[in-house]
Amino acid sequence: MSIAETRYMYCPICATPLSNQQVNKENRKACPNSSCDYVAWNNPTPVLAAIAQTGDSVVLVQAIGWPKGWFGLVTGFHEAGETAEEGVVREVKEELGLGCRVESLVGVYSFFQLNQVIIAYHVLLDKGDITLDKTELVNYKKIPIEKLQPWDSGTGKAVQDWLKTKGIEKEVIDLKKRGEIN
Repeated sequence: MSIAETRYMYCPICATPLSNQQVNKENRKACPNSSCDYVAWNNPTPVLAAIAQTGDSVVLVQAIGWPKGWFGLVTGFHEAGETAEEGVVREVKEELGLGCRVESLVGVYSFFQLNQVIIAYHVLLDKGDITLDKTELVNYKKIPIEKLQPWDSGTGKAVQDWLKTKGIEKEVIDLKKRGEIN
């Protein structure tokens, strides 16, 4: 499915099968029912990411279903009624069982493969033991900041940008070359 496509086959308002139509000079899935004006815009989903620092290390997590040895940042969907900062604090609490303090916005990144916009923050974890949310995660590891290496997809650019603020330039891991993504 391309980023311009949608998973919807039927109008969520009137249940009429959607059809391809020109809307604002773009080909979109839209409802052909003249009494309904639904258009499947397929806007990107906002995702929050945390570069979760504890002491001189960053916590990386392994989500259920990820390949063995594949770890990434704490991430989750931005929910209605919360600021992005509140959301990243909530995600860290849910996934790691620890509170945190937002230090800075690292950046905003397009993740076209999943039609997402990633809003990445650097957070400092509160003291305490990590308690993983076992409904989402299977493992975690602490990587010393000087050994943290960015990767070439998803949240990897945020890691690269954050390391640069620390004066650290690292080679980016090519996940395709390593056979970890298609």
